[in-house]
Amino acid sequence: MRTQYGGFEKVGATKDDCKNCFIGEYDAKMIVQRLCAKKTLSSDYSFEYDVNDNGELIRVFWADEISKSNYLAFGDIISFDATFKTNKYKMVFVPFTAIDNHCHSVTVSAGLLASKTIESYTRLLEKLLKSIGSAPKVIITDQYTAMKQVISFVFPNTRQSLRMWRIMKKVAEKVLFKKDGEFGEEFTVIYTCKRF
Repeated sequence: MRTQYGGFEKVGATKDDCKNCFIGEYDAKMIVQRLCAKKTLSSDYSFEYDVNDNGELIRVFWADEISKSNYLAFGDIISFDATFKTNKYKMVFVPFTAIDNHCHSVTVSAGLLASKTIESYTRLLEKLLKSIGSAPKVIITDQYTAMKQVISFVFPNTRQSLRMWRIMKKVAEKVLFKKDGEFGEEFTVIYTCKRF
């Protein structure tokens, strides 16, 4: 296209637009085919998907053998984040992550959701439980009512915690800081665990 139009700036589309154009209507089939192929290569690979009555992909879940071993080693506390959207179909990317012994994030599993509904979250967490075999002790999430209800239902003995980012955002919205910055300085010391 660059050659045909005389340069990238004259194409009139972004790099991602061009990628999406070439994949087009075959995206869902391609994802399902690739993940099914991986499942045939590894007996410990988990992959499930759901389609609606129109045959549209509405949920995908996957966890490979490395993700499962990450869960076994570091899965006492996992993060469940449903804030990432893909660019074309507006599906929500949901990574489940943990922290390893070197304080690095490791993937436990992942999914794609067409909607942030109680049904979607329930099915995703049920697939996670089926794949990994046991519930985590703690799940860290954002403050979404649907997530809270679903976690209590699927993992009744799992504690739920909020992300520090969410707490800090709410503090900034709800708390009035003194003009001289005294409260802000004290709060920063507490938040960052610095000693007085």
